[in-house]
Amino acid sequence: MKKRYTFLFLPALIACLYLFGCKDAPKQQTKVQYANDDLPRIDDTIRNARIIWDKTERKVSHDEYFAEYGRARRYNGDTVLLVYHFGPKGHEWDNIALKKSYDNGKSWNKERIIVKDDNQKRYSGFSTPDLLVLKNKWLLLAYTGRGIPDDSLHNNLQVRVSKDAGETWSAPSIVALGRSWEPGMVQLPSGEIQLFFSNEILSTKAAKGRHEQKVLLIRSKDNGSTWSSPQMVAFTPGRRDGMPVPLVLTDNKGIIIPVEAVENITSPEIIWTSMEANWNYATFGTKDNGRRWIGSVDPVWGGAPTVVQFPSGETVISMQTELGRKLDRYKGWKKNSVLTMVGNSMARNFGNLSYPYPDLPENEGRYFCSLFVLDKDRLALLTTRNYPDSSSAVFWKEGRVIRIDD
Repeated sequence: MKKRYTFLFLPALIACLYLFGCKDAPKQQTKVQYANDDLPRIDDTIRNARIIWDKTERKVSHDEYFAEYGRARRYNGDTVLLVYHFGPKGHEWDNIALKKSYDNGKSWNKERIIVKDDNQKRYSGFSTPDLLVLKNKWLLLAYTGRGIPDDSLHNNLQVRVSKDAGETWSAPSIVALGRSWEPGMVQLPSGEIQLFFSNEILSTKAAKGRHEQKVLLIRSKDNGSTWSSPQMVAFTPGRRDGMPVPLVLTDNKGIIIPVEAVENITSPEIIWTSMEANWNYATFGTKDNGRRWIGSVDPVWGGAPTVVQFPSGETVISMQTELGRKLDRYKGWKKNSVLTMVGNSMARNFGNLSYPYPDLPENEGRYFCSLFVLDKDRLALLTTRNYPDSSSAVFWKEGRVIRIDD
């Protein structure tokens, strides 16, 4: 099968640099030496734990017709940073906001617009942000630039840097071209930054006539100043692998990304690498080679997965799912609901399903969820609430992990 890869090229960079105020992030030159195949540590345990969700929640996005895709990151102590995209009706995915909490998410200050759609001849908006707090306390913001026209030449991924806790930001650097979205970032103990994202393969059609989709990885070893060329880390012919959210497992157990596996019977699936191999295998992770597995012990299909790990080792995964609703997965997905599950220290055997919104009205939805660890026992679930009039807002709901064996 013919595969297409997305690379930056000179004409687009010159146009961006001189006409649109962007800059290209210089590419790191790396020579790949493939690692030997290895296997994750054996952990077949099923954690006897479940999550009890609070009955109350609070809206954390500002007053606007549309806000979604909330992501929270701890800066230090009780200081938490929140990003999401927002916009008025008809321009829902246009801008990106930042809010700060100084009391571990109990209250939030006024929003600051950190990416604004002020170049409407070049872009139709900016969306799906992710935020990373580096070891030196710089911030990296990654997001999708939706170009005009909507094609592989004009769409891109952009990164901005803040060295003062989000008060000011660098100009955007274009780090990848193509129909690319849903970036997820992590920094390894070595300091290397890994940025994963979804990318459509425009030369192929599958998944009910939609393009196949792969997961790509780019790396930075200098705090986001330069980036490697894209490396493919997940692809399944005939399907759409996407929405990767990386997590470095504790106790040197490796790195995982849960991926939304569209057109698979179950989803999400977990893809793993050892710290030593660091994704430099000659082949993708598969069920046959032991580096890809089904996330749950129950037969569920969930999209937009996110995962966190508690200091005690439990992993928790969240996802949007129909929960018995008869939805068109491609058109009615904003009327999904949410479920969460608890897994073991290797992100296996997710079970003990919990439903944060068991009484969600049929004309509302919860989707684009993410998780944030508050302390050793509590976590927050951020969801996008879709109202009957199709407007949306980001909400924060807290829960507690109950460990039955404790």
